[in-house]
Amino acid sequence: MKLPPCFALDKPRMVCCSQVFVWVKIGSSLVIVLKGYGFLQSYFDYSLFIYSKGSVHINVLVYVDDLLISENNSVALKTFKGYLNSCFYMKDLGVLKYFWGIKFFGYIFFQRKYALDIILEMSILGAKPIGSPIEQHHSLTHATEAF
Repeated sequence: MKLPPCFALDKPRMVCCSQVFVWVKIGSSLVIVLKGYGFLQSYFDYSLFIYSKGSVHINVLVYVDDLLISENNSVALKTFKGYLNSCFYMKDLGVLKYFWGIKFFGYIFFQRKYALDIILEMSILGAKPIGSPIEQHHSLTHATEAF
């Protein structure tokens, strides 16, 4: 890792771990900011934050340094984005188009690009399809004895 020019180094064999500290600090302060606004952190997925007051519902999904925000009230969303912008430097990327290789279009999402990326990575684009090795149209019955 190359150190910044203004950093004076006393011991040349030292290791710098500043990036990890910065990300932990940003992550914990984001949780504090969201909870301060009134969000509740999901018990099942700690990266999901839910805000619900009256008829206003806002969901925030945190992935590394990206926030996915869904809402049912555009005025409340604008207010919330203003609040976040006053706490952090933010860049609004607009409507969600791609996330984890999945293409989104409103409420509809397509996994075509994601599936093609996997096929290309595994080099099986020209592979011939094969039938299932499992017997098809098999009806299940209650077992009468152990395996």
